[in-house]
Amino acid sequence: MIIDCHVHPAGAALEPGLLREVERLGVDRLCVCSLGREWVYEPEPDLCRQANDDVHALMCRYPDLVLGFCYVSPAFPQQAAAEMRRCIEDLGMVGLKLWVAVPADDPRVFPLVEQAVGYGIPILQHAWHKATGNLPHESFPTQVAALARRYPEARIIMAHIAGDWRRGVASVRDCPNVCVDTSGSIMDLGMVEHAVEALGAERVLFGSDAHGAELAATLGKVLGAEISEEQRRLVLGGNMERLLAGRVG
Repeated sequence: MIIDCHVHPAGAALEPGLLREVERLGVDRLCVCSLGREWVYEPEPDLCRQANDDVHALMCRYPDLVLGFCYVSPAFPQQAAAEMRRCIEDLGMVGLKLWVAVPADDPRVFPLVEQAVGYGIPILQHAWHKATGNLPHESFPTQVAALARRYPEARIIMAHIAGDWRRGVASVRDCPNVCVDTSGSIMDLGMVEHAVEALGAERVLFGSDAHGAELAATLGKVLGAEISEEQRRLVLGGNMERLLAGRVG
C-alpha cells in the first residue's frame, strides 16, 4: 500500500493532474489537509472551519482515496479544541495538522496535543530550518523535539524533515515518538537513505506536499532510494497504516 501522508488541495479541490498521477502510480490513499483557500499565516477560526469543510467535502467525494486531517490554529485555544472535536468526532478525520500560527513548543499547543493523544491520532507538524530565516512563528526542528519530549505518548510527524534534513534528523533522533515525512522538495540525493539509517525505517513516511510538489518526483525519491524492499514498504505506507491505527479502510 502507498499512502501519501502530506497532501494539500488546490483551493477546495484536488487537481485533475494529481488524480491522474494517483491512478497511474498506484497511490492508494492521500492524507489531505487544507490550509485554507488562501494560505494565511495567522488564520482566524472561521478560516480553519472552512478549510476543514473543504477537506470533508473531498472525503465524501473520494471516500476510498482521501483521509482528512483537521487544521486548527492554537492561537485560539477554545475554538481550536472545539473545531478539532467536530472534525474527529463528527466529520471522521484521522489526524491533526499544525502549521505556522504558533511554534510547536508554545503552551497553547499543549491542550491540542493532549486531545490528539486522547483520540489516538497523529499530529502532522510543519517544521523548517531556512537559511534565509524562518517565518515569525514557524517551528524549528528543535521545537518539535521539545514538544515530543514533553509528550512522549504523542505520535508526531515532523513535516519535510524540517527542510534542512540533516539538521532535522539530528534534532529528533532521540525522540522515538517523532516520525519524519519526505515532503517539501524534489532533488534531495541521499535524504531518504540518511533518515532511514539514522532514525530507522519505521520512522520515515512518504509525503509529497502536493499540490505544491509533483507526486511522481517525490515518490521517485523513495522508489529510487538505496534501501531494502522491506524498508521501502514501510516508508511508502506501512508506517502510516500503523500510525492511523486501523483508520485506513
